[in-house]
Amino acid sequence: MTILKTDLSNRFILRYFVRHYIFWILIFFVQRLTFVLYYSRSFAEAGVTRGIESFWHGLQLDLSLAGYFALLPFLVLVIQYFAGGSFFKTFIKWYTFILIILTVIISGSDLGLYENWGVKLNYRAVTMLAHPAEAFETIQSAPLFLLTAIMLAQGFICWLLYKAIMAPVAGWRFHNRKAIQFSISMLVAAAVIITSIRGGVQQIPVNESTAYFCSLPIANHAAVNTTWHLFKSISKNSGHGHANIYSYLPLQEAEDLLQKLYTVPGIDSTVSILKEPTPNIVFIQLESFTAGVVKELGGDSGITPVLSRLIDQGLLFTNIYSSGVRTDQGIIALLSGFPAQPQTSIIYQPDKIEHLPFLSLEFKKKGYGNNFYYGGELGFGRFNTIAHHAGFDRVIGKDDFSEARQFNKWGVDDKSLFEKFANESKTFTQPFFSYVITSSSHEPFTVPMEPVFKGNSLEERFKNACYFTDQSLGELLDSVKNTAWYKHTLFVLVADHGHVLPLNRKFDEPARYHIPLLLFGEALKEEYKAVTINALGSQTDIAGTLAKQLGLNDKLFKWSNDLLLPQRQQFAFYTFDDGFGWLTPGDTVIFDNRAQKILQGSATGDKESNLIKGKAYMQMLYDAFLKY
Repeated sequence: MTILKTDLSNRFILRYFVRHYIFWILIFFVQRLTFVLYYSRSFAEAGVTRGIESFWHGLQLDLSLAGYFALLPFLVLVIQYFAGGSFFKTFIKWYTFILIILTVIISGSDLGLYENWGVKLNYRAVTMLAHPAEAFETIQSAPLFLLTAIMLAQGFICWLLYKAIMAPVAGWRFHNRKAIQFSISMLVAAAVIITSIRGGVQQIPVNESTAYFCSLPIANHAAVNTTWHLFKSISKNSGHGHANIYSYLPLQEAEDLLQKLYTVPGIDSTVSILKEPTPNIVFIQLESFTAGVVKELGGDSGITPVLSRLIDQGLLFTNIYSSGVRTDQGIIALLSGFPAQPQTSIIYQPDKIEHLPFLSLEFKKKGYGNNFYYGGELGFGRFNTIAHHAGFDRVIGKDDFSEARQFNKWGVDDKSLFEKFANESKTFTQPFFSYVITSSSHEPFTVPMEPVFKGNSLEERFKNACYFTDQSLGELLDSVKNTAWYKHTLFVLVADHGHVLPLNRKFDEPARYHIPLLLFGEALKEEYKAVTINALGSQTDIAGTLAKQLGLNDKLFKWSNDLLLPQRQQFAFYTFDDGFGWLTPGDTVIFDNRAQKILQGSATGDKESNLIKGKAYMQMLYDAFLKY
């Protein structure tokens, strides 16, 4: 094919990047089509429509990766402008060939891995290359001849696309020295590259959850760009490796200590608190609702009057602690009963999330309809990924509200969120499980309400934001109390995590993690209304407790204790940046792993001291995290 001898003028710069994006989008189309065809039998459940939809929902990640691939050519063009010469044509040829080979190998390897693991090619798979014997055991059942043929076919198609789209620009020579025109062209190109990399101009940059669009894993996995996913997985995990960085004790000793924590002597004496076997469950995750805003938990008075009224009608747990300090940690702890990890979060690794149990999945097995409500961007905290993994049939996010309702950068206010839920709940088929996440009490604490607490300090703004959420909660309950489903419903109110405000808590002290947990509603037996339980427990215990009450498989939630089992061992565990807190009724130990220092409590020689138990728990938790 004749190489064009055209000068690389400014219009050709922009033409190059247009061709670049078209080329790579077509390459990714071919690779996604290969995945869909290779697993066509699995798509029988998903349906043809889901397979087609995966191409559309994967486009943002495709464009993002194409943007990353455009960065180096962009820099080479700048260098060539100042240095002169025509080395760009040689560079772009070999650069493109290398990327083609890389993506084809990644795509083909993904096909083989997925059949055995059921997950996309990830960091864990790459690290297995350091252990050839294990890697061979993993891939030996894969049809290597077929996969090799597929990769060769993909490579041939990529070569044809290269000849048609990229080869004509490979011979362009750059001689344009008009600085202003060049600068404008490159600024336009830079804007396009940056925008495509982050997936648009929205608040949250693109992530895997963008591609998740339904509850069927195969369809979501088809949508995820394999190369993008692998690079992201490597960047997220390379700092943590595959070795347990919290190996304090011999493995068997740590396992034994952990097992004792969840072993209950005697006959199971769990009490039943529900009037009916399959009530509706409305689970409301309250953003940053620390115990410090609840008068009955030792907090400031006047901030949550509605919650105080509900406490007089429900079952209050006064001694519950969050697992971590972020919403993404809280939602996993609440839905899966899996504790937060210091320094990282399982939520950013979809491959690991797939191995977690979810309350919503267990509800679904029992015939419940599941719906998920959040007023912000579903990409925040990977909520979209979680919602679809967890089997929610209906997932509501910021895009489901009018722009007029979107009060601040987090999306719609809690009043608007609750109103939408209340209106749509009239059409729900019973029984149902609804998971509602509030956000108005998140920074920057701006709410559509005249301030109740005067002043503009962070403390006063936080109080007003919590007051607004509390007020909106009251309006929600008033609006649904006459619905057909209300009298058959148990409401669960709990925070995703605590907060330093309004009482200026330290980042590692237990009070920072102290949160409310309240069960109320017509489905609650009369003898458990206006009742307080002071036993110590964790946010992770809620999943197992609810599962047991509803006759679900509570054994799945291995990190959950039954809060309604009197003879259980009482403890709570929380993590902060490279450290943990271990709470028991008689003692508190706070340990900083980075400094290898006890911040609170004392070290004893007892092999089952609270420090040792906390270390064993941390060690086994991280071991589980690595194995997922």
